[in-house]
Amino acid sequence: MQITLRPKVDGKRQERIYTLEYATGYHFRKVAEFDEKIDYSKITIKEMDELVGFVCDVFDDQFTVDEFYEGIPSHKVVSTISDLFVYIRTGKTSEELAKEFNERLKEGNEQGK
Repeated sequence: MQITLRPKVDGKRQERIYTLEYATGYHFRKVAEFDEKIDYSKITIKEMDELVGFVCDVFDDQFTVDEFYEGIPSHKVVSTISDLFVYIRTGKTSEELAKEFNERLKEGNEQGK
């Protein structure tokens, strides 16, 4: 899994790609803890900061919480966290899961002909 951030460096935005090589069982457990304690439909700023801190931790602190917020488009904050949770739970990106689903759907349609 990768995260692309565009933080300001010397006053200019520069694209940086961060790669997650390995999510641990600890990360899986933390996702389960978050699911138990956070109401995602009413998330607080403190909880959002905690989730972003978790994202940084999973990516081995290659970037800070501030660098994450500064470098990510506003409309991708929640989806990026969600995509990471999916990856930790399944070992696959959301795109990979969607592709698998579409392939299965296509196979089912072909069998139904």
